[in-house]
Formats: sequence, structure tokens, C-alpha cells
Amino acid sequence: MISIIIPMYNSEKYILDALRSALVQDVDKEIIVIDDCSTDNSLKTVLDYVNNNHNVLKDKTRIIVRKNSKNLGVAKTRNLGVDIAGGEYVAYLDADDMWTSDKLFRQLEFIKKTNADICNTSREIIDENGKSLGCVIGFEEERITLRDLKRSNYINCSSVLAKKELMKRYPMKHDKDAHEDYYVWLTALKEGAKACNINEPLLKYRNLKNSKSHNKLRAALMTFKTYRYAGYGFINAIFMMPAYMINGVRKHKRL
Repeated sequence: MISIIIPMYNSEKYILDALRSALVQDVDKEIIVIDDCSTDNSLKTVLDYVNNNHNVLKDKTRIIVRKNSKNLGVAKTRNLGVDIAGGEYVAYLDADDMWTSDKLFRQLEFIKKTNADICNTSREIIDENGKSLGCVIGFEEERITLRDLKRSNYINCSSVLAKKELMKRYPMKHDKDAHEDYYVWLTALKEGAKACNINEPLLKYRNLKNSKSHNKLRAALMTFKTYRYAGYGFINAIFMMPAYMINGVRKHKRL
């Protein structure tokens, strides 16, 4: 079984798009939605949807809805989802993103074929209203190595299918001043984990103006701290930054 983890904070405008795209996945699955103390109607929106569609939801899908007792941030909320998860694999989906209907089936087949620990896909960029911006960001090779990952974070969290055991071993952290997911991928691959890649846009990634990645200077500083948290020395982290910035410029130009 695959446990789909959806952290949610003030996402009432988008959460049903994410939830519906998880529900249509043709795999044995459970969906874990965790509200991180939203101040809008995110939680009510999810609960109303589940209650109103109780009779038509697929029998194989169990939906768990939780609310944190206090705001924990996205890293601890995802980790809580992993702790709750009953599946052999976990898939992360941010509340403002969406998947194509065949995403998890194809990833599950590919991760078994390659004996990888993490499976990534390309992403199609959409605007706040869900309209395609005509931009696809991805990685061409079927395997993502540590050398590749040091140049840029080619693994997008909302695209990831990973073995639960791996994610329990490498919990996310440092989401206040670094990229919590990039930290995990770097650390895991540094210690021998394998990452595979499907170079097709099975993720629809919403480009929001208030996201961490939208502020390029802040994103660069967070990337430098991510390298440091992942165990790279100050000098090494400095030398790793030019490749990150070049890849960042290429992505920005496509947007």
C-alpha cells in the first residue's frame, strides 16, 4: 500500500484539487491529510468533502484527517504523516499541487524495476488558477546521482514516491531556514540511497508568488544552509553554489 501524505496550511482554495488527484490513483492507497492549524476553512473543506462523498469513495481508499494541536511547520507535519502511515511506500503531495491519474501506478512499477529507494518525476508548471504555463521542468536521466543532486535539487517533493523505511530513517528538518526536502535527498543519497526518475510531467506544480522558491535570494540562502546541514563544509558549500545558481537561472527563464 502507498500512504499519500498531504500537509495542509491555509489551502482551502486548492486542497480539493490535490485530494481529488490523489483519490483517482489506481493503486492500493490511503490518504493522510494533516491540517497544520490553518486559519481559513481548509479543514472544514476537507471534512465536508469526505462526509458528502462517503458513499462514492473507492473501497480501497482510507482517508485519515488530522489536525495538529499547534502549528508545527511542513517538515514535522510530513514526518507525522510518515509515523501514521501504514503503507510500504509514502508519496508526498503539497496541498496546492496535483498529479496525473497514472502517476503512482507508473512510479510503483518503476521503483520496483530499478530497486530504487526514491522515485521522482518531471513537473508541469501551472498558475494559481490551474492553467498550464507551458513549462515543464525535469531531469533527463533515469537515475539521479548524488553528483547530479549537488548541482541542483532535481527531486521535487510533491513528485516523490519513496520507501517508508527510508523516510523514517531520514526525517525532514530545518524547514525554517533551509529546504527540508533537499536536505533529506542529499543526506540519503550521500549515505547510499538510490533515486530513479521518470522524465514525464506526472506532477502539476502550482507556481505561487508567496512560496519559498519564488524569492530567489531567500531560496539561494536556504540552499547554502541546506548544503551545510547536509554535512558539507563552508568552502565546499561555497563551491557548490554556482551550479545551483546557473540551474536556477535556467528554470527562471523558462517561467
